[in-house]
Amino acid sequence: LAAGGFRGIYRGLAAAAVGSAPQAALLFSTYETLKPRIKSQIGDRPVAVQGCAASAGEIMASLVRVPTEVVKQRMQAGHFGSLREAAYSIMTKEGPMGFYAGYPTMVIREIPFALIQFPLWEQLKQEVGDWQGRPTSPWQGALCGSLAGSFSAAVTTPLDVAKTRQMLGQSSGGFVVTIKEVYGEGGALALFRGVGPRTFWIGLGGFVFFGAYEKSSSLFRAT
Repeated sequence: LAAGGFRGIYRGLAAAAVGSAPQAALLFSTYETLKPRIKSQIGDRPVAVQGCAASAGEIMASLVRVPTEVVKQRMQAGHFGSLREAAYSIMTKEGPMGFYAGYPTMVIREIPFALIQFPLWEQLKQEVGDWQGRPTSPWQGALCGSLAGSFSAAVTTPLDVAKTRQMLGQSSGGFVVTIKEVYGEGGALALFRGVGPRTFWIGLGGFVFFGAYEKSSSLFRAT
């Protein structure tokens, strides 16, 4: 707030808004498409099916998410004042691959995140549905998604710290080198910098994200 007022805490909003819809589309279309196919190959093993499908969905979504994150985080760090300026500068100085800085680390982060979040979300919904004797409502699915996202976010924070360092150009090495650099700065606690805000925003975002998905799915099924 002191550095930029109310507008300062919304730096990067344009980049996040542009990338959010195609990310979600790639994630859920891949997830729902692969679940029955994986099930037909490995049998009725829900955690494995959901985890594999979710991981594939996150890899596909990262094709859009990484460029979005690179632009957004550099705007949030105050490197650029607008989406256009950020995109033009990255393209001019680093070329197309500049938008994919930290892509391997992003994928390394997203796969364990997905392996935890989606099976946990599905399991929580199953438990609530069994307890009440009927399928979960959209708001209950949203709450389950919020809890699953919060837990997954907290556990994978070190991977997010490494990814952020690389996207901001603060590390010249790969994933292992970056983790070692961060650990050298403050031990295990340094690897969990930002765990509070990350857990909070993914929990809040997960409620909206999964809630919108559940409601949309119920509306499509009704028609």
